[in-house]
Amino acid sequence: MELRVVRRTDHFDEACRFYGEVLGWPVTKEWAAEGDNQRGRIFGFGASARVELLEVPLGTADPVHGVELSAQVDDAAAVAQRIEAAGFVLAVAVRDTPWGHRACSIVDPCGVRVTLFQVLDG
Repeated sequence: MELRVVRRTDHFDEACRFYGEVLGWPVTKEWAAEGDNQRGRIFGFGASARVELLEVPLGTADPVHGVELSAQVDDAAAVAQRIEAAGFVLAVAVRDTPWGHRACSIVDPCGVRVTLFQVLDG
């Protein structure tokens, strides 16, 4: 079984670059545009979580409200540096939280807030 978060996006190429090249999540499946169907790509995260991006025509993607992604990483500061080096701007800089995480957040090219956190020892 797997959990997929599906996003219809009119920023498909930039979103694919973000999840694939910047975050380093592997592509588990992709398909080309055919007929009325646009391109799609699924990125894996761990054993059972996926982000599925579906291309829609420019200006037709619905805004995102009330949904965020949160993913545990080994080193939040290193991921934040990679994000910024790729030209993206963090929405929340790396910080330590009262509940024992080191975390940062970014709004991805699709408009979804993504929080990347590591669990601190102690």
